[in-house]
Amino acid sequence: MSTVPWRRSHRRPLTVLDLPCAERTVGVEAALKLPTVMMLVVEDTCTQIAREDWRRREPPRWRPQARHRWHAEGRRLHAKTARLKELAAQCLDTPD
Repeated sequence: MSTVPWRRSHRRPLTVLDLPCAERTVGVEAALKLPTVMMLVVEDTCTQIAREDWRRREPPRWRPQARHRWHAEGRRLHAKTARLKELAAQCLDTPD
């Protein structure tokens, strides 16, 4: 374990969860106490896994129908990410 204070370190403290799809961070304590925040953490994780899986499955250019389906899936994932950002704003920006 590092003894360097967090603000001088590039590592996040263990009490903060990174939500890359929602472009937010949340505290572990909030995620454990509030069901909506936990749902946001789970949805963000699932979306991130789906996006990585989608990127790895890019078909070659000589398969235009497969590329068309792949791009359509990418648009759906992009829309899901946008909805996740909206949900994060609703869950995290509104006072309880």
